[in-house]
Amino acid sequence: MPHIIERAGSGRAKCRGCEQRIAGGDLRFGERRPNPYADDGGEMTHWFHVPCGALMRPEPFLEALLASDQAIDRREWLEREARLGVEHRRVSRARAAGRASSGRSTCRHCRETIAKDTWRIALAYYEDGRFAPSGFIHVRCASPYLETIDVIERLRHLSPELSDQDVGEIQAELALGPPNASSPSTLPNSSNS
Repeated sequence: MPHIIERAGSGRAKCRGCEQRIAGGDLRFGERRPNPYADDGGEMTHWFHVPCGALMRPEPFLEALLASDQAIDRREWLEREARLGVEHRRVSRARAAGRASSGRSTCRHCRETIAKDTWRIALAYYEDGRFAPSGFIHVRCASPYLETIDVIERLRHLSPELSDQDVGEIQAELALGPPNASSPSTLPNSSNS
């Protein structure tokens, strides 16, 4: 069966993306996946809020959106965000933005420590139908790691606690670019030296 966008019949389903309940009557995105527990090769559906599906599962969401005749609020924005996620495969890993609570995490791009109270982007991988936390990057490393800095609306949606001032600070850091010119992709290979 194809992926779907439909109205929720009840308020029992939880969004796989933000882990909040999907209210009865709200539009939801259903990603159809093979059911590993079914003997007959059946399928199961993973439910998402429509914006969460566009941001976190862009390929199957885009399939459902283009096939849907539902009246969907912000349809153009949802399609643009899903296409961005398809074009830049790492963008859908960006899970949230926040300040580092300690100075112990290391950026997955530049491998430098992320200083306490500096802005960082949390990452998550989607594996076996679940999102698994996978570390952080400096906000300034978004361009080389995510291959785009067009992530502010994504971060605003996935981090609803951000104030307008917070968003302004994050935008300013995104515009600055990476803190140094050397990155893991440009460093010489130590095994060759």
